[in-house]
Amino acid sequence: MPMQTVCPYCGKHVVTVTTPVPGILSWLLCGGLFIFGGFLGCCFLPFFVRSLMDVSHSCPVCQQELFHHHRLKLAL
Repeated sequence: MPMQTVCPYCGKHVVTVTTPVPGILSWLLCGGLFIFGGFLGCCFLPFFVRSLMDVSHSCPVCQQELFHHHRLKLAL
């Protein structure tokens, strides 16, 4: 969901623009599907399902990324 915020880069009050981007979860699911028989192209399905992708929030004025929501975080 887009959110209202003040951009720290341009100082404007904005509603963020959200963009789905492939993240760790998408790549892990792609690899798992490939190993278990998805080698005919089904392994790329996680890259087309928005609910499995990370979300990048950016400023519509200056185009700077303000926040990146990770669906899966790996603890190192």
